[in-house]
Amino acid sequence: MDERVVGLVDAGQRLKTRPTSEIIDGLATVCAKWRDDDWSVRRAAIEALAAHYQVPRPSIVEVLDAAFSGWTRDSLEGWVSGELGSTGVLDGFVANGSSSRLAVGPELVVAVAAHGVPTTPITDIISALLVKAPVWLKPASETDDLTARFAASIGDDDSDLGAAVVVSAWPDSPDGRESVLSAATTVIATGREDTVRRLRSSVNPGTSVIVHGPRLSVALVTREALTENRGRVIDALAKDTAFAGQMGCLSPVTAFVEGSSDELAPLVEPLLGACIDRWPSPPRREASTSERAAFGEWRSLMDVETSAGLASRWSGDLDAPWTVVARGQSEAPSVPPVPRFLALVPVDGVDQSIRLCAGCKGSIATVGVAAPDQRFGDVVGPLSMAGVERISLLGAMQRPPLSWRRDGRPTLADLIRWVDLEG
Repeated sequence: MDERVVGLVDAGQRLKTRPTSEIIDGLATVCAKWRDDDWSVRRAAIEALAAHYQVPRPSIVEVLDAAFSGWTRDSLEGWVSGELGSTGVLDGFVANGSSSRLAVGPELVVAVAAHGVPTTPITDIISALLVKAPVWLKPASETDDLTARFAASIGDDDSDLGAAVVVSAWPDSPDGRESVLSAATTVIATGREDTVRRLRSSVNPGTSVIVHGPRLSVALVTREALTENRGRVIDALAKDTAFAGQMGCLSPVTAFVEGSSDELAPLVEPLLGACIDRWPSPPRREASTSERAAFGEWRSLMDVETSAGLASRWSGDLDAPWTVVARGQSEAPSVPPVPRFLALVPVDGVDQSIRLCAGCKGSIATVGVAAPDQRFGDVVGPLSMAGVERISLLGAMQRPPLSWRRDGRPTLADLIRWVDLEG
């Protein structure tokens, strides 16, 4: 077995003897440093991320601030209490009616990250440590190093807490991957179905596997919101779409807009410009061969649709990093043909958009709504029944609270094992 796995398990045993309040304090202290603009570690990370994604520093700052501003002592404590009832259940038996109850975290969590928002894997580390579990986090290949920098900052501040975290690729040995997975008591798998399937074949039968599969998000813009303040709607939609280059599941890929295709067409250019301002990646002609090929296939499809009289209005060719298209007819949300792509879809009314979401039940992570107060209230219930997992105001899609139940499930409660004491 890899020496780092042995070290993690030992660190986990020590972790379980520490008060939860100490762990929360330690994590909150580190996260507070990551909010400090003058902290050298943060500055170095911003420079590295900006170079990795080839975007200006302010684009990276927005991503870091969106995450770390929510990871405070109060929010971490509230997260634990909200899901487990209290922080005390992780320290000892707590009265529960006529019996008592204890929450026990896993002996070893292995988290397998996917390509996405740079701060997302950090949540897996924080959630494991909050339930007193050591964690091996395997980053996606060729991804940034933010998670490793965060793990190192924990160790710099609290060596025992840092010893419970390893951020690394699989060990460089013939059975390196299997040796880590076989030691895990809980595996958190984020990624495509084929990735998850391979992981399941490598874990022990009794290992708990928590899967975060592919998800899409959409926006819903009512006619009243667009009429009242078109500029505000464009800004809010671009803010949610272009966050971290649309790499996460909370970025809308489709925006349902009440109106005709002709009414949506004037939104294309302003939205394209707003997305480029927020995440100005290199133009598509500098993208990978596969991305350029996918874009070429999409262009060919547009030509076919034009010949069939189903013309869409679009902007953002190979000389631009983003593409925005106003579709000619209504359609269900789907995976974009290329990254950094937003489809504006005309709908007769919110009922039609809700039906289209219902057809994708189980795959819609968040719907960001731009609507007057009364209409916002009217769409919440139907969207809930359509299988949507989260509903927010447009412009706030990228800042879910820690209490957000990703994929409609609790995060911390899914990690722990309950022990009931009677008599």
